[in-house]
Amino acid sequence: MKAIRAFWGPGLILAIVLFGFWYNTASNYDYGVLAGTYGFDGNGENCVLQLRADRTFVQELRRSGEIKRAEGHWDRYGEAHVSFSHEFLKLSGQEMNTEGQAHGQFDKAFGIFPTLVLAPLPNGPHFRKKLIG
Repeated sequence: MKAIRAFWGPGLILAIVLFGFWYNTASNYDYGVLAGTYGFDGNGENCVLQLRADRTFVQELRRSGEIKRAEGHWDRYGEAHVSFSHEFLKLSGQEMNTEGQAHGQFDKAFGIFPTLVLAPLPNGPHFRKKLIG
């Protein structure tokens, strides 16, 4: 019985520390955290979107054997919403906002791995962040 009590305290402390680490990661939608390379493959299109922490992006869209490239800026608003400048290349099935800009929302799988969903939410094009490369 004493052995169980000896592990109860440190186990509880470890659980609290792990929860704190997870919560800090899951709730952080800072530009630096969201920056990285995202990929979309669907509707006969392949798109690579590189988001930079300085709020700029580079997009490469392959459609019907043609490759287009765009550069612009992105802005996060609210906790996880995002809009892109007019240079953003529109994907099939994507909706623009009233200003004609691409927009969407970041989600995090398990609270850790960012994904980007473009409008119409939640069924628009889904970009997955590349963890390596």
